[in-house]
Amino acid sequence: MGVRSAVDLLKQLPLFAAVDEAHLQTLVFSSDELIVPPGRTVFEAGDPSTNALIIKQGDGVVIDPETGGVLALAGPGAMFGEQSLIAGIPRQVTLNAKTEIEAIVIEQAVFLRLCSEFPEVGMQVLDVLNRQLEVCSSELSEVQSQFELSPLEDLLREEE
Repeated sequence: MGVRSAVDLLKQLPLFAAVDEAHLQTLVFSSDELIVPPGRTVFEAGDPSTNALIIKQGDGVVIDPETGGVLALAGPGAMFGEQSLIAGIPRQVTLNAKTEIEAIVIEQAVFLRLCSEFPEVGMQVLDVLNRQLEVCSSELSEVQSQFELSPLEDLLREEE
């Protein structure tokens, strides 16, 4: 996969959609490529991480660390480790290669250097992450309110 197609792939990801193509080219040139044969583990839940991985080609199986069950299939365009680019968050899931996987690996140091040299890139990415956090927070509030309403509903049923 050439630079052009790698940039196009990054452009499709919400995290990088607003980032200028010239900056994405810099990111692609500064990133590593990873090839993982079928049947191998790409990374395991709990592994320390200071990079993001984007699948260019191939398919992976996302495994729940608690149950060992399959959570999802991941193909071209799937991204893992957005938070690792900023905070070095450990891997939350395990990814196994179903077929040979070719991936772009963006190291935290490369990403942070790009953001320090071009602050607008950092602001664009932080804006996306902030919106994602707002959605998660809203969804969590909805779930919490349903749990809070549950005992009240039980009391109302008992009164009937």
